Amino acid sequence: MLKRVKNKKGFTLIELMIVVAIVGILAAIAIPAYLDYTVKSKLTEVSAATDALAQAASEYHASVGYFPAATAGGGYSNVSGFASVSRDYVSSWVYTVGANNNECSFAAQLNLTPVDGNNFVMVLNFVEGMGYKKVWDDARSNIANKYLPRK
Repeated sequence: MLKRVKNKKGFTLIELMIVVAIVGILAAIAIPAYLDYTVKSKLTEVSAATDALAQAASEYHASVGYFPAATAGGGYSNVSGFASVSRDYVSSWVYTVGANNNECSFAAQLNLTPVDGNNFVMVLNFVEGMGYKKVWDDARSNIANKYLPRK
């Protein structure tokens, strides 16, 4: 006669396969979400750098009454004349001034996978009596919405 084992220990093969399937499904969802999150966090750093540039430009405008010309001395065409900002994820900065000199924009060309080569553009407007307004230019920013930081 066969003796029955009363104290079985361990898992059956089917239980282990179910656990592996559940972990696989969770990994298939979590890994792409994590990668998107890391890109979004790096873009938030670029956004903070752009905010610093906009702050410096608004202080310049408040003291002199106009934004400096994009071709002015001091490196304004690549924004080094405004403020020292991080270039970890930016290959180049472009500064432009609007025709009425009450608007300027900062464009960051990104050096960050998967948005490498895309632009991240902030426009700074000055309205008499209302002050300064920063807006993200969605028309010139060619980054997928899932990567953009909250406005």
